[in-house]
Amino acid sequence: MEVTIMLNLYFLGRARIEYNGKSVVENFRNKTIALICLLIINQDKYLSRERILGYLWPDSSEEAAKNNLRYNLWLIKKNIGKSESNEEFLFIDKELCGVNAEYDFQCDILDIMNFKPQQSDSIERLLKLKNMFEGEFLEGCYYNNCEDFNEVIIFQRTRLENFKVQILKRLTELYEKESKMEECLNVLEEILDIDPYDEEVALKIIILYMKIGKRGAGVLFYNSFRDRLASRLGIQPSEKLRNKFAELKQSQGSECQPQEPKVIQIQTICIKDIQYFWMADVVGKLVGQKRVMCEKVLNENMINALGYIQPAVFNDVQTEKNMEIPDVQIVNAFIHLILNICEEHKLEIFITEMENMDSVSVGVLKYLKNSGISKLSIHEH
Repeated sequence: MEVTIMLNLYFLGRARIEYNGKSVVENFRNKTIALICLLIINQDKYLSRERILGYLWPDSSEEAAKNNLRYNLWLIKKNIGKSESNEEFLFIDKELCGVNAEYDFQCDILDIMNFKPQQSDSIERLLKLKNMFEGEFLEGCYYNNCEDFNEVIIFQRTRLENFKVQILKRLTELYEKESKMEECLNVLEEILDIDPYDEEVALKIIILYMKIGKRGAGVLFYNSFRDRLASRLGIQPSEKLRNKFAELKQSQGSECQPQEPKVIQIQTICIKDIQYFWMADVVGKLVGQKRVMCEKVLNENMINALGYIQPAVFNDVQTEKNMEIPDVQIVNAFIHLILNICEEHKLEIFITEMENMDSVSVGVLKYLKNSGISKLSIHEH
């Protein structure tokens, strides 16, 4: 007999708690949500009331702290009822509190922390886990004077980020096994967004670029990765990575001449003091060309980044539109789009009123010029 899950808990991004199909999170205080989280991440053991008080009410008097705990436990019991099998959500006695092991519920962080790579993994299952990462654990939460609990939050964020990397790496294995190389590359780029210095991932990206014949993109990727290591860590790529790059360069030089690529021409303009304007104009003109479909060359994070400066990117893509994006993600997404277009097409960009170009776009334009992209021509008037 299939058990109906009546309780669903979500702690990645903005906290959501649903019981019997209805949201109850609005009935809880911040400390109530923190208490549920604390018990969830310690689901394999019961916590003493004294320890809970030390985490959540360390600056209160003993009597006030005990009253706060009793009140929050009452709030939880009032709003989270029994399971279909008539079990209470929490086990509570005079000394201990914890999650009832017999209570059936679903929780995003537990689903993720229970992940272990295995033969039965499917792309669908991994994508479901990947999509659970809607934000950080207890996003935006900081509890005044609760230093021990704030350390728990930081530890769990790091732990869950490591799980995300494991999930993404397993997903790349399945994508490669099914010869879905573009999808594999996109996921590897997501891993580098989390750990930008992972040389094993960088090596895998170069190997995949070689497999799919995008050697020019592989060269540009290596140069960018090498510069990142040098500027931020003061080191050079490993010998293994350098050797693979040398192999890439050698194979690039031995390729036959490709057929003449089709030409995409766009006319762009600059407006003074409007950040990203030239980049946004380029993206808008490219999206306007029916041959350029962002969702085929960019992952979701990149689409979000470009959509932040050019809403036209979202026309045919369902994704998050209300979020603030760091400059570095916007710049990386823009460069990635240009590189992908130049793999199949010759791109000619004409720029008018160059003297009015915004500062971010100036830096990006300089990078593109110095990258030596053979199929990119930039004309300034």
